[in-house]
Amino acid sequence: MIRPLDPLNEVSSIERLLKSAPAEEAHAEMARLEAEGLDPLRAAARLFAKGALGQREGALDVARESLAAADAAFAALGETRASKIARCEAILAAVRRGPRAVYRESVAALEAITREANGDALVEVVATHYRGTAERLLGDAAATQRSLLWALERSQPFLDERAKILNSLGTLYVVMGAHGAARELLEHAAELHHQHGDVIGEAIAFGQLGSAALALGNLERARHFLQRQEWLCSRVGDVFGQARALNFLADVASARGRPDDALALATRAREIASSARPPLRLWIAYATRAIGRARMDLGDTNAREDLEAAATLFGEVGNPLGAALTSWDRARIEARAAASAPEPRAHSTFFGPASQLSALGLSGRVAEVLRDDRTFSTGGARASEKAIAAASQGLPHLSVAQEVELLHAAPDELARLAEAKTTAQRNLARLSAFCLAPPGLFVAAVASPSAGTGRPSLPSERSAGAAIADMPGLVVWAWLTSTPVVEVGRDLAALKVALGGDARARLSRVAAARVLSAPLAGEVGPLVEALDLGPIVAAALSLPPGTLEVGASVAWDPEAEGRAVMAGFAIRRDPTDGPA
Repeated sequence: MIRPLDPLNEVSSIERLLKSAPAEEAHAEMARLEAEGLDPLRAAARLFAKGALGQREGALDVARESLAAADAAFAALGETRASKIARCEAILAAVRRGPRAVYRESVAALEAITREANGDALVEVVATHYRGTAERLLGDAAATQRSLLWALERSQPFLDERAKILNSLGTLYVVMGAHGAARELLEHAAELHHQHGDVIGEAIAFGQLGSAALALGNLERARHFLQRQEWLCSRVGDVFGQARALNFLADVASARGRPDDALALATRAREIASSARPPLRLWIAYATRAIGRARMDLGDTNAREDLEAAATLFGEVGNPLGAALTSWDRARIEARAAASAPEPRAHSTFFGPASQLSALGLSGRVAEVLRDDRTFSTGGARASEKAIAAASQGLPHLSVAQEVELLHAAPDELARLAEAKTTAQRNLARLSAFCLAPPGLFVAAVASPSAGTGRPSLPSERSAGAAIADMPGLVVWAWLTSTPVVEVGRDLAALKVALGGDARARLSRVAAARVLSAPLAGEVGPLVEALDLGPIVAAALSLPPGTLEVGASVAWDPEAEGRAVMAGFAIRRDPTDGPA
């Protein structure tokens, strides 16, 4: 079985030129091949080469037509592997061109190719890889990961394809925010592509490394990788990659406070994207948005028109990220106009873009929107510093920027925020340590109108317990059953004092309960097995204010009771043990 370009290897260097040569050299060789009277098999390979060149240069209509013709020509000659790989490449060209409606039908077509591969591992790997690409564009991260990992596992005999899959998997992890995994995969991909002389693949890897660095706030590293991508793509005439790199470089320039540079880079990106046939509408949209953003930062009154045009383009191509970012820019320009008006006036809300970005899982971007809301809003409705800090979790560059700003503008606020972070980290660490303990927890549900309203409700450094729930009206703490009950009583007494006289609590011993993991940022509680909180919470809510009910299976002692009574609890034992 042959690959699509194999028939040309004895008469042409086109395979090498497609990977690494400047555009003029590849076009010159294609022109020479077009003039040659080739036999049917080499003519089919020539069609594939023409499509591959179109794919490289963003001429996606030409690419799709040529690759589909190569598929038919190879099939007529009985070259099944070459035919199916050409069909996969034609589908990829359709996916890259869009619109969004083609993604789902492309997934189905690629699934069919995999089913009909008849054990050809290369066809299965290529088809499943491209299926993952379509699934990523559909926004199905779980399906994308399954497809790409499946293809990667079977790609060892095909190192050139393996490098491409590593690029795609790295791209997915950049989108998912798993930047450490992305960097590892993409650095390996760049090395493999370099070894195989594949400049296009190497450029893709550098571009995604730049995206990861930008997301982590490492602007200098991002600029280095993206400039490398832009240079490699310009060498070989890859307009898709060049437009992408210039757009991201414009973002880097904006983040560095250089809107003049951002405007020049974005303008060049739009020119290049517009020169492709068909035009690369997604990158035109991103460039238009970057132009509007740069003009906004420069105080240019035309910025609003650019952003409105970008919003229209993103709507037409069906790109939710671009639409959300542009919505944020438009809210910001309205807020700036309202702030500079002679008479104070209301501006458009930042909730819309925050909601759009949150749906995409971009908590760092939401943190930046909250910062804008706090900057431009007045009164009690604006976002708190704690809300901004919570959204910034996992993104050190945003947390550091907030802390530096508060150090100079509001040191008391910084101290309160630092204390809250320390307390939360202590609770997280304690829950994580609980994962190593044998089964068995004391669990206390404490109901109070004061819970979840800003009063201290997380365990202190002296406590032996950990909070597993904290919400308006209810706090739930847990201790290992190896904890002396006097310490449990001490902690409940401290919580009673913090929450006030109307707090009421139920303490139970749950022999099989065990903490499996602390919560990730954004999760509302730890993962705990063999624990049904419902009856314990219901029991606490049914108690009179100021009552602590202790289950019969808890070995309660006079010292623990004395501490609880001193804090104001009236103790009641449950002889039936009630909730376990």
